[in-house]
Amino acid sequence: MTTAISYNYSTQDRREQYRLIKTYLIQQFLRLNTHCILMIDAAILRRRNMKPEIIDVLESRDVIKVPVAPEYLTDDFFPWLIPLDLSLRSDVQILEESLNLAFHEIKPQKIKRGEGRLISGWLASNTSLEKMALHLGKSALQDNDGKNILLRYYDPAVAPLLWNILDSWQQRRLLGPVTNWYSIDGDGQIIKRAGLEQQVIRLSHTVSLSPQNWQDIKLIAIVNAILCEYRLAYTDSSRVSELTIMTTVLPALRRARDYSFQSKDDLVAYGMHALTVSPEFDRHPYISRILASQRSKQNTSYLSAIASLSEIDWENIRSGSN
Repeated sequence: MTTAISYNYSTQDRREQYRLIKTYLIQQFLRLNTHCILMIDAAILRRRNMKPEIIDVLESRDVIKVPVAPEYLTDDFFPWLIPLDLSLRSDVQILEESLNLAFHEIKPQKIKRGEGRLISGWLASNTSLEKMALHLGKSALQDNDGKNILLRYYDPAVAPLLWNILDSWQQRRLLGPVTNWYSIDGDGQIIKRAGLEQQVIRLSHTVSLSPQNWQDIKLIAIVNAILCEYRLAYTDSSRVSELTIMTTVLPALRRARDYSFQSKDDLVAYGMHALTVSPEFDRHPYISRILASQRSKQNTSYLSAIASLSEIDWENIRSGSN
């Protein structure tokens, strides 16, 4: 079933969604009888001229830094973990401020400007903060054909898309001692990723990413660019969910790769057509003939190849007419 999204980033919608998600998060953590662990992607602070007020508050508390790729990065790039006791009003206020900031950060105009997202989410775990930080740090560095790659799975723009690339075993390996991870997606919806209640100590933190996994991971930046364009175009209209977009766009981008389209503009246009024209628009005779003619060319361009198509052609492609 395709979920329809009507969130339009207005003050009214934001306030309503903020209220619902705040209540939900507090209920979840009180039910779990565990601390709410706020995660901050502190590396984003280096992109911004002004530091959000919440950072001054957090810096005065016990912050555990997650040692992601310490052999390559300084601790300025390490995410923060801050435990919150939601039975205390002062900690509820920090949750409120972090949630409010998370909503402000997802505005498509901000995303398009490359401002990044500071709030990684709110985590629950049955282990100590230090052990959880160690696992999260080690899991961030994954092997790709003998090379260490930083997997920014704590970036809320990456996390939901990566989650749906991984199988259930890989998901559990990635989360490790994190039993629940809540975050806000780009449509202002709450995302929950669940791990195992009990974890064993592991000597290895690999999630065994396959070559296909790595190829799909390389497309996440393109999928996010498509998400941004789509949300800007349909801000005030009903649109499909982020997960539906991922499952629609990713197969199309894999096919685009087969035609050797490489530029960001080409891939974004290809994905947008899969999303707004038809999921398999490129299998229509009009498009398939054009794409077939590109196989023997060097420096192929999707946008150039389709430039001659008229609006009537696109309507025929949309309706499936020949």
